[in-house]
Amino acid sequence: MRVLFCSLKHEYGDPQRGLSFEYVNLFGSLAKMQGVEADHFAFDEVMSQVGRDEMNRRLIREAEEKSYDLLFCFLFTDEIKKETIAHITQKTKTKTFNWFGDDHWRFWVYSKDWAPLFTLVSTTDSQAYEAYKRLGINNVVKTQWAANRHLYKPIEQLQDYKIERLQDYKTGGLKDLDVTFVGQNYGIREAYVKFLQKQGFPAKAFGWGWPSGPVSEERKLEIFSFSKINLNFTETPDYGLKQKLRLLARLFVKKELGKIRPNFGRLADSWRSIAGTQKRTIKGRNFEVPACGGFLLTGDSDENLEEYYEDGKEIVIFRSKEDLLEKCRYYLGHEEERAAIAQAGLERTLRDHTYEIRFREIFKFLKYD
Repeated sequence: MRVLFCSLKHEYGDPQRGLSFEYVNLFGSLAKMQGVEADHFAFDEVMSQVGRDEMNRRLIREAEEKSYDLLFCFLFTDEIKKETIAHITQKTKTKTFNWFGDDHWRFWVYSKDWAPLFTLVSTTDSQAYEAYKRLGINNVVKTQWAANRHLYKPIEQLQDYKIERLQDYKTGGLKDLDVTFVGQNYGIREAYVKFLQKQGFPAKAFGWGWPSGPVSEERKLEIFSFSKINLNFTETPDYGLKQKLRLLARLFVKKELGKIRPNFGRLADSWRSIAGTQKRTIKGRNFEVPACGGFLLTGDSDENLEEYYEDGKEIVIFRSKEDLLEKCRYYLGHEEERAAIAQAGLERTLRDHTYEIRFREIFKFLKYD
């Protein structure tokens, strides 16, 4: 099966922010699947070199000349033209698929307009899945984030890992990894981390917006593997009253390809989009931390998180600041129980929650078994 994966190569198209999530995780898994030959079309890089129109023409030529079985997209905004997707879907033998990752807020202002252009699309949001169906958009499947098992694994399994660091950990040399969080600083995250710190817990956060800044991929795997407690927060960047009021501006203006335009025509859709930003969503960390054999203490989600992991046996869910504090205190003092949960989470992830498993399910809908 020959697949052309079309996405940003760099996070938000900015090389200074490093490789994009979708390139590292989705393409990184797809390229190593047995029976799959995958190439990458980095539309951010191509567009920066030749412009949007020529980039779209090159994507069509790539699909036509190399006769791919599947164009697998992870769209960002409007870089890929609608007519480009329609042409490949309708006028070539290549089937088309898009993974929509932010349908909790983008469905009403973006995804529902693009989905009919593809052979198949997926959503990680259960409410959006039902909304697709209500609008008569039936070429949609429900999926979820997962773990790239080639990257996220217990760190002692990494062949190029510095063994002396592992020995440091085993002899108590990594004392900065009791309660940790890896991810951007936005929403309620800083308030929760500071709350733990004020209660005397050595909570540390790493990533964009934190004093420590972003960490290397090796350091992130080290944190996931060796932290006594890995935190995860499920709120979106725009969660909360202050952020919601700020987003009201989207009812009147929108930004497309760097230009500000009036947005008076879709007030109802824009309001639904703003309401969606208040959802608590499942994150990639929900799968990546257990894949590393790490203990995960996560906020609850408006999706059914317990559909994927059993609370108290494979991960642990907190539902308030006070609950977070109590569970940090408990699990820091119960090492054997913490280790058993982490091991069960690892086993569940490898059994049910890798991207290969997700992709095989999607390929079945596309009639590629």
